[in-house]
Amino acid sequence: MKAFIKYLIILLYMTSHLTANATHKVFVLHGWANTKLIMTKVCKDLDRAGFDYINYHYPSFKEELDSLGKNLYLEVKKQKIDSVSFVTFSMGGLVFRNMLKYAYQDDDFPNIFRVVMIAPPNQGADIADFFKNSELFHKFLGPNVKPMETDSNSYVHTLPIPKNCNVGVIVGARKNPHGFNPFIEGDNDGLIKPEHTLLGNETDVIIFKLNHLALVNRKKSRKMVVKFLQKGYFNEKNK
Repeated sequence: MKAFIKYLIILLYMTSHLTANATHKVFVLHGWANTKLIMTKVCKDLDRAGFDYINYHYPSFKEELDSLGKNLYLEVKKQKIDSVSFVTFSMGGLVFRNMLKYAYQDDDFPNIFRVVMIAPPNQGADIADFFKNSELFHKFLGPNVKPMETDSNSYVHTLPIPKNCNVGVIVGARKNPHGFNPFIEGDNDGLIKPEHTLLGNETDVIIFKLNHLALVNRKKSRKMVVKFLQKGYFNEKNK
């Protein structure tokens, strides 16, 4: 009996020790036509909150989404961590979702804990529809504009949806029928309609009266990024 109790004590100690030393990182992903510099303020907030993070850059103009997703998968694997969270902005959300194609086939991939998606074109970016019939613009804007069209047959609708993790979506809107961009019918953040940001299985959603770029620059929206990573919700009623 004493030997069993001793074994139990050792086991509990080892379990608590492993938990205390579990490694976790937050990957921060910028949007299309941006660099990681646009996420600087978000990263400063994460730093103040004590998160270990990587402000990840990817060549949105040059490489296709599938390649970008695979590269992200390989970069996360290199970290040798137990769990990972993501903060994505705009097209960064699609890079994350593309990564899931590889992550979900890998039993050794770190546990995906929480994901904050800022203005993600989960059902396509309405601004991409504006360039739909222009081959010249498609050549100029790179390989990832057409896949972001809102058509039900477009590439975005083939991407995996995150599962078994908390997903929070931060949405921008003018909160009137006209939106920030008059070339997009209905309310929008300048590039995307609010309804096109959603996955359908979000843990929580919060809407700010801000345009697309302001969502990563204004303090009130950035504050929600940290809150969701810490608590798994934006609103108390959804905790």
